Amino acid sequence: MNRKNTILKSTLLATSVVTISAVTNVTVHADDMASKTQSQNTPEKQIAKKQDNNNQQLSALKQQQSNSENEAAKQNADKLTELQENNAEKIKILDQQLQNQKQVTQQTANDQLAAKTNTVRQSEQAQAVAENDAYQSQVTAQTKANDQAIANQQQANDQELADATKHIVTPEQKQSQIDSATKDTQQALDQAKSDHDATANKLNDQLTNDLKQNAQQEQAAKNNLKQPNQADNQKQLDDAQNAVNNAQGKANDAQNALTNAKNTLSANQSALTQAQDAQKDHVVNTINLPAGYIDAWKEYVNTKEKNDWLVTESTYPDLFKKLETLDKEALKNNVYHTDLAAAKVPVTLNANGTLSRDDIIKATRFAVSLLNPIREAIGVTPYKITNASIDVAQDVANEYRKDNWNTWEHAHDNDALDHVANKWNIDLVGESWTGDVAFGQVKWTPNNGDTGFVHNYNNLTLNDLYQGIYSSILSLLFKDADQGYGHATDILGVRAANSDLPLAGDNLGVSFEYGKGMKAGGQTNVGGFHFNSISDASSKNVQRLVKEGYVVDAADPNSKVNQAGYRDEIAIPDQDLQKQIIELQAKVNENQSQVDQLTKTANTASQTLNDAKTKLANLQKSITDAENNYQQQLAAINTKYSNQATKLKADHDAKIKAENDAYQAKVNQLNSDLQTKINAIKAQPENTDQLKAQLDQRLAQVKQDGQHKLDQLKQAHETRLQKIHQDAEDTLAAYKANLDKDAQAKIAKAQADHDASVKVLNDNYTQLKNQLDAQQAKLVSDDEAQYNALATKFNSELAALKDRVLPKPADHQTAQNKQVVAGNTDTVALDNSGKTTVVLPRVTSDINGEKPESVKFLPQTGNEKNSFAIIALGAFTAMFGMNLVSRKRKF
Repeated sequence: MNRKNTILKSTLLATSVVTISAVTNVTVHADDMASKTQSQNTPEKQIAKKQDNNNQQLSALKQQQSNSENEAAKQNADKLTELQENNAEKIKILDQQLQNQKQVTQQTANDQLAAKTNTVRQSEQAQAVAENDAYQSQVTAQTKANDQAIANQQQANDQELADATKHIVTPEQKQSQIDSATKDTQQALDQAKSDHDATANKLNDQLTNDLKQNAQQEQAAKNNLKQPNQADNQKQLDDAQNAVNNAQGKANDAQNALTNAKNTLSANQSALTQAQDAQKDHVVNTINLPAGYIDAWKEYVNTKEKNDWLVTESTYPDLFKKLETLDKEALKNNVYHTDLAAAKVPVTLNANGTLSRDDIIKATRFAVSLLNPIREAIGVTPYKITNASIDVAQDVANEYRKDNWNTWEHAHDNDALDHVANKWNIDLVGESWTGDVAFGQVKWTPNNGDTGFVHNYNNLTLNDLYQGIYSSILSLLFKDADQGYGHATDILGVRAANSDLPLAGDNLGVSFEYGKGMKAGGQTNVGGFHFNSISDASSKNVQRLVKEGYVVDAADPNSKVNQAGYRDEIAIPDQDLQKQIIELQAKVNENQSQVDQLTKTANTASQTLNDAKTKLANLQKSITDAENNYQQQLAAINTKYSNQATKLKADHDAKIKAENDAYQAKVNQLNSDLQTKINAIKAQPENTDQLKAQLDQRLAQVKQDGQHKLDQLKQAHETRLQKIHQDAEDTLAAYKANLDKDAQAKIAKAQADHDASVKVLNDNYTQLKNQLDAQQAKLVSDDEAQYNALATKFNSELAALKDRVLPKPADHQTAQNKQVVAGNTDTVALDNSGKTTVVLPRVTSDINGEKPESVKFLPQTGNEKNSFAIIALGAFTAMFGMNLVSRKRKF
């Protein structure tokens, strides 16, 4: 940093805050700027005089305008008062007219009702007279008829008394007549009972026969129905379902093969694009190895103990020291080179903090491009990339996040690795892991407890991802001495030598994951790179183990890892980009042809599946329809004959009831007739006194009947008179209601006319008031505009005067809304009134600051942009004793 950017001027160091003093209406001079002997007509006095004159003229104008506005307001109020009084007088007249009209209307209605009442009452009286006359005639006629009936009955009685000897019956004769009548009745009852029983038995027999015939017809109808064959239907359904299952399996296989082929095509297309982009910018990152490095690892391969995979100071002391020396030289000679093309490609992590499948492929390709040249130089089979190795890497990252595993604190998540291995039917998943220090951005965040360094994984690019992988590989290869070089032996593939264990290390997948908010080693959001490898069934080591009789899951053709599509290889970039582009283009073309063919196969399988499903659905519908149809017909038969049986029983019960009712009625009638005969026999007179009493009773009954008829005539007469009166009342009530309705309508119209006239008067008042208010508002507005115009003119004149009489400093400034009149050593300022001055001390500063860049955590050696970060990070490390070196765990 330039030295001048770190120094503050002495004036700024002396004081950081300058307080400006201002005293209202008091002039403060610096060094008595205005001499007491100076002329009295100073610029300040000229300005003050001008301002006083302006204020006087403005005040006079304001007073004149106020008087004019008040006079106009008084005149307007007088006009409104006069109009309001006139309106009140007119409304009083309108109210009286309305009251008079109401009285006239009501009086007219009363007169009309009185006339109508007189007419109706006359009609009512005439009808009553006519009714009385008619009633009197009816009474006279009925009285005459009654007298005649009495005379006739009296004559009959006299005749019967004269013939009394013919009607006298002795008690013995009465009993004989009663016995004879009783015997005849009993014989009739016995015959009725016999006929009734015969009819009931016949009806019961008929019901039994009808129900039997109905049941036979029902069974015959059911026998004619064709019942579906359940066994045959089930066999057809089973065959159709098996066809669907077979078609589904083939469709799934075809779709899986197509998906895997598309993944391979997508990966190779991505590799082709990546290679083409790399060819444009021609950026190649490699691992530069010091002399003797390859030979050191060849020595290990040739001398390693059986099933050994570590290089420690105790087991290989000379080789261990040699590798330590080579590591230091390698770290000095390797630095990541920015890939501008990759810097344009964004990398966005999944919501759980993992890479997308496409980015895992890119990460793996980059890692393999760095490692395979070393493996080949040592004599180890180079890494391959397959769809399975990519998916395994992605599964491992997801399992770590699912377990919320902190690898920085707890090393490998063995349960997660075992779970993924079991999912893919392989012996194990190899893993080398290193904490990230170069992929995400790392910023120091103060006041964050003991985790001041925070990793940020937003707004990253493919270049950032490549840099993180490059840094991780350097750590795994050249910073692994404290781990017995367990990570180096893993990713260099030298473990398989002299080993009879089913080691991973053939096919690679590189993934990344971090825990949001996860803390470790003074850091937050910690994460790291997973270098996961699996065995390849075709590798020399696996084939050798199988040949020697070992059971290797990775070699099982039924394992998921060996299924079609998963074992397809993904192209690996090499140094010869043009050759690689040609080969990749050929692979893309081949993959596209394969995708096209598999698409046809998948479509055919899908169509076969759809046909099988359609056939199954149609068969199911046919069987269901047949069963439903059978059940519907069966239900219809059951309903039909059940209803018929119910009807037969109902008809039988109705006939039985009718027969019982008829029989009972006949019995009742016979008994009643017998009792009547007995009563008549008993009523026969046994002497003349009894006969006379019976005849007197007959005469009394005739008289009573005549009187009853007269009473009925009277009641009917009174009812008719009441109706005549009620009709008159109803007529008058209806007439009065119409009169009231007409009167109310006239009164309502008069009220509406009255209200309309009053509204016109009120509207005239409102209109005049609004007009006068508008005139008053315009007068006030015009006065205000006149006042403002004069004030603006005076302000302009005052400003011109100030400009003319006040001195003009070279450095013209404005300080706190005050006009500056000097500005060298000290600055004198006038406020807008021209009456207050302040003295402002002169202050200068020259401050240049630089904002340090955001830096990555533990930048690589030789990375110029991170030099400041190295210094800052070293300082914080020394201060807090933090161990910021990425932790690595052996496999």
